[in-house]
Amino acid sequence: MSEIKECDLPGIGKKFTLELDSDDKLVVVIHSSGEREVFKFVKDNDEPTSVTTLTDEEARQIGAILSGTYFQPVIEEEQKLAMKNVTMEWIKIEFNSTLANKKIEELDVRKKTGVTITTIIRGETVIPNPPSTEIIRPQDTIIIIGSNEQVKNFISTFEIKSSIENDRQ
Repeated sequence: MSEIKECDLPGIGKKFTLELDSDDKLVVVIHSSGEREVFKFVKDNDEPTSVTTLTDEEARQIGAILSGTYFQPVIEEEQKLAMKNVTMEWIKIEFNSTLANKKIEELDVRKKTGVTITTIIRGETVIPNPPSTEIIRPQDTIIIIGSNEQVKNFISTFEIKSSIENDRQ
């Protein structure tokens, strides 16, 4: 693991330098205003090959992506083993759904079916690992995970129409 070097930039903020395995360097300057600048330096060059400026919010979004909040890669062999009997399903919540306008805890999804609601996508907002008090709203997309049988049980228990049926309407 590479060491991160940190230094104060008086009147500006802080600078963090990460030497990469490729011998390139990434330098991140965090300004007191919250703005971030990311510089990439290739080996043996004192001029950056690229500079990206991010707002505080953009930097936090990129940080969440890099830390695996949105996607956690799995080594292929582990993935094959883990996915043998696991199904992940994306379900669009219709206005007349038995899930609509109810708290997750009220639905008792895990106890009734065995699946877990891992994510709610509401427009442009992603709610990973939603709290049990979160209300599922019409037009949300929920992501559930469970064994193949548990997912089938969820679909039947909550009378979810298949995406093919929804496309016909």
